Amino acid sequence: MTVDRFELYRVFTDLEGLEEGIWDRIDDLDTTIEQIEMAGGMAKGQLQKALAGNPGKAIQRPRDHRHSSNKRKFGWESLPKALKGTGLALVLVVDDERFAETKAQLMKRKRPRQPANAGSKQPAWLFTKRKAREMGKKRFSTMTPAQLKRHQRKAGKASAAARRRKSSEVMIETMSPGLGAGAPIRIPDTRSSTAAIA
Repeated sequence: MTVDRFELYRVFTDLEGLEEGIWDRIDDLDTTIEQIEMAGGMAKGQLQKALAGNPGKAIQRPRDHRHSSNKRKFGWESLPKALKGTGLALVLVVDDERFAETKAQLMKRKRPRQPANAGSKQPAWLFTKRKAREMGKKRFSTMTPAQLKRHQRKAGKASAAARRRKSSEVMIETMSPGLGAGAPIRIPDTRSSTAAIA
């Protein structure tokens, strides 16, 4: 976003300067605070309380017995509405002259800054399906025909055993005499000649 369409109005470095700038803007617009609140979608009196110069009366909460102030400050919801009602915008600028002393005291980051996940490339060490296939091919290429046949036979037996175990654990709802309505029974392994439903 360029700043060509913006006109410099005030420069401030604290919240008090922001409040003074909003007051000056209201005076320049020659309108009332109520009109600004309506234009910004604020509740009646919300801007008036946020711009109040008094420190507020200290009040005590009955539940936790802690003291606080009833002075209202600008928040994440009220500030955008106040800017909208006055036609102002916040523009962040770098003040090298004022920041020079503070910058000299800052410590450098020890580790290099990591890019955001959304725009970063996939790390080289990440294990993926493609790498798994490549590693499998590399492993199989070093096997002798006898070792490869033994490996395939072992993998086939493990796969068949897993399928049989999964099918034998399937539960069905049935009505069987003596078991009651909806009693679950196991579906036996059809490959076993001795299996029978009790």
